[in-house]
Amino acid sequence: MNKPPEARPVDFDITSSLDGDVLIVTFTGRSTIENAHAMTKRYFEIVLGAGTKKVLADIRPLKGRLSAGETYFLVRDLPVKPTPAGIKTAVVETKERSGHGEFLETTSANAGVHLRCFVDREEALSWLRADDA
Repeated sequence: MNKPPEARPVDFDITSSLDGDVLIVTFTGRSTIENAHAMTKRYFEIVLGAGTKKVLADIRPLKGRLSAGETYFLVRDLPVKPTPAGIKTAVVETKERSGHGEFLETTSANAGVHLRCFVDREEALSWLRADDA
């Protein structure tokens, strides 16, 4: 007998903290298609609940990544539409998975979701804190 999605064991966690004016959201556990929608839903709950405009999403601790196709459809089926205006988002990815970060940035832009991907956390924080021209 299949369990409903809410009864399945959760094998990820999302934590948040403030670093000055930047909300740091850290993803841990396993990156799977089964977790993806729950992760994005929880992410938006945290971001919208915090009321901040600058967000650093650190996905480096996640084990595994979605395929390109899974990432494409996940971005196009986000639980919050349209995505909140005025929120500046930096995603930090590992150097080894920088190709995934580049794809995430591109497919997000094509879907109207604006974010930038970085492999260096300090560079991401600098970008978030830079004045918009």
